Amino acid sequence: MTSLSLKKAYFDTDAMALLIALAVATFVVVFKFFTNLSVATTVLYVTLVLMSANVFSIRMVIAVALSCLLVLTVIFVVDRDYLVTEAIGAYVRCVISLSAITFLALRSKYMADALRRNETYMVSAQRLSQVGSISLRVDRSEIFWSAEAARIFGYPPGETPTMFTILTRTHPDDRYLIDTFFEQATRHEPRLEVEHRLLMPDGAVKYIHLIFNPLPVQHEGFEYVGAVMDVTATKEAEQALFQSQAQLAHVTRVTSLGELAASIAHEVNQPLAAIRTSGEACHRWLNRSEPDLGEVRISLDRMISSSTRASEVIRRIRTLSRNCDPERQKESFNDIVSETLGLVQYELSRSHVKLRVELDVTAVAISADRVQLQQVILNLIINACQAMTEVDPRERILKVRSWQYDGDSMLEISDCGIGIPDQALPSLFQPFFTTKSDGLGMGLSICRSIIEYHDGRIWANNNEGGGAVFTLAIPVLKNQPVVT
Repeated sequence: MTSLSLKKAYFDTDAMALLIALAVATFVVVFKFFTNLSVATTVLYVTLVLMSANVFSIRMVIAVALSCLLVLTVIFVVDRDYLVTEAIGAYVRCVISLSAITFLALRSKYMADALRRNETYMVSAQRLSQVGSISLRVDRSEIFWSAEAARIFGYPPGETPTMFTILTRTHPDDRYLIDTFFEQATRHEPRLEVEHRLLMPDGAVKYIHLIFNPLPVQHEGFEYVGAVMDVTATKEAEQALFQSQAQLAHVTRVTSLGELAASIAHEVNQPLAAIRTSGEACHRWLNRSEPDLGEVRISLDRMISSSTRASEVIRRIRTLSRNCDPERQKESFNDIVSETLGLVQYELSRSHVKLRVELDVTAVAISADRVQLQQVILNLIINACQAMTEVDPRERILKVRSWQYDGDSMLEISDCGIGIPDQALPSLFQPFFTTKSDGLGMGLSICRSIIEYHDGRIWANNNEGGGAVFTLAIPVLKNQPVVT
């Protein structure tokens, strides 16, 4: 609506109000002359002011009140009531009553307008922020919500909310969360918070976040007031980010495998060469004038063992190179470390790096995605080998140590390289930050994302004697030992 049309609408409203006021004033005058009852006219003045306060603006209410005072004064003068003492007293009482009622009406009108304005602002703000207000009277099992809260749950604004209406919209797999939520409310806990899904009638899924706090002053029972937030967009963005990180992690794994091409070829060629040697030996034992079947069996067992080893190497490589969504399962932390070290043995030998391993004697279980943790360990070992290229080959030592501390399974990978510049330590795990001339700066950032996905921590510092130390901590599964 344009400003011109708004001005026209206000002018039409004021004109209508003025006409109504004049009509009522005329009626009052006529009523006065025919009935000669001052009390009745005063009641009409008060009624007119109160009615105008519920219909018109504050400016028009003042105009109506002044008009009533003017009419009252004109009648007082025309009837020459100022000559009668009782009439003067009645006039003064009417003026005082009308003034007091006008003041109260204006005050009520101002507060009502402010309340409506604040309500409009609140409704608009809730719609923009997708946050609705909701209250819960525990003792009466009564729920009240705003129009935005009703919209979030998929109900019309006038729908009366109940626990059943909320449960109806709750996703079947998350109903236990709402049951727990209401149980906490019956215990009058100081703060209630839950995040769950809604299953809408059209099959769409919403993510909402509920937060409740008790009112500081309770009236007629224990009452909570809180907010319901539609966090669907945030959840979808998090899922998209998670998928992007998974894709990037896959690319990094494939890149790491490319860097280990010589190690992979060596790991595969070794069992293949053993198979060939055993096959040739088997052939010689069979070509004898009297075949030695015992040696033949031994050769065949070696061939089977070597083929199994080759298959295991290929399986590990295929596992690391596959692109799939992360899936955390119960795993042995020592097994993950040992299996990863098996892939880099030739790389360490080729780089003249001596490996010192000290694994925790107690086998513990963690909730982990084996491939992702192998990627982290593989990346850290490759970085350590590259950091020692300028060190004397006789002094290249890579230490891998695991232990338990404060409910976490710890892994430390330290090298004897040039170390990390002090100014680079705070930014080491930031995306696109690298200390290498040809690095992309994503390896350590991905490592941090993977460790955080496992509810763990990763950090780096320098050895006092030189070199860098990377440490990661993964929570241990409680009462879940792993037998190896």
